[in-house]
Amino acid sequence: MLQEKIAHIQTLLRQQKIDYLVIGNFGHQIKDDLLYYFLLTHLELGVMVIPKKGIPLLHGISFEVDQLSKAYPEIYLIPIVSDGIVLPKDHAKKRIAYRPSSMPNKYVQRDFVTFKDEEKVMAIKSIPEISLLKKATDITDHVFAMAVKQWKFFKTEQDVATYIVLKTIELGAEPSFPPIVASGTRASNPHHHPETKALLKGFCVIDMGVRYQGYCSDMTRTIYIGNPTKKDEDIYENLRRVQEEAITECSIGARISDIAKNCRTRLGEKWNIHFTHALGHGLGTQVHEWPRVSTSVMQTLEEHMYITIEPGIYPPNKFGIRIEDDVLITKRGPKVLTKTSKNLINV
Repeated sequence: MLQEKIAHIQTLLRQQKIDYLVIGNFGHQIKDDLLYYFLLTHLELGVMVIPKKGIPLLHGISFEVDQLSKAYPEIYLIPIVSDGIVLPKDHAKKRIAYRPSSMPNKYVQRDFVTFKDEEKVMAIKSIPEISLLKKATDITDHVFAMAVKQWKFFKTEQDVATYIVLKTIELGAEPSFPPIVASGTRASNPHHHPETKALLKGFCVIDMGVRYQGYCSDMTRTIYIGNPTKKDEDIYENLRRVQEEAITECSIGARISDIAKNCRTRLGEKWNIHFTHALGHGLGTQVHEWPRVSTSVMQTLEEHMYITIEPGIYPPNKFGIRIEDDVLITKRGPKVLTKTSKNLINV
């Protein structure tokens, strides 16, 4: 996969008349997502110089270079010997690009230019990438099913979250983000952190994902603790219908803003005011990637883009419901890789 990824980025370099691209992790908290996209591992410190043609050069810490040299014969690996970027000898006469989001200002030289559109390369998944994304969703589906089966043993939201993390690791993956488990009135906060207090009756939002060999899943299901009323069931089924209809619109050439606007229209004014986040986002080596799926994004969907569709409603201090699937854009229409049932489960 690495050679194909590098080739796509080198095509962009030539289109933008750039001779070299410099990316890296510079020993600070911001990690370069493009570097991870290439290597599928988090380097503590490393700088990659990618030419418009030829073999990239990676400067890294000695022990990391030793490990990577066996895995990636497609790149030159050299131990870091100084605090700075080691540029090619001919750099003074060349056009060099960087990514402002991940390079500290002290390393940016006066003549560096901004690299553009790399997120569009990352957004289109190759067949090997799709295979890994499918494995990630398979693990996610399995872990969720196991959690529901074990529900009687859980006393707190943190119990559920801990179980999800441990089972994910047992199955050879890692969490792509800390699980969200939000029960009862706590579910009205879309980004609630699991608590050690007793689980509350009512809707319970479970947002979870795994990272398998570098590739992420992100799935949300809402279950019900106790016995739902007819009104509860109707509210849930309305959101489920809206989510599934939004997925059917995810075809090649569809404008993202239209999908998001149509979803909000179908949801209706009563509930739309409680839908407080975007409809979804791109997914891949990062759990949140371009494109954002919202009413402001004019981008059209392309074959092998991979996005989430996750409408939710959160009446303050009452309840919360969110349903999220991972969707691959194909010539035959949208393909949902998360297979967990969306029937309302009560536990």
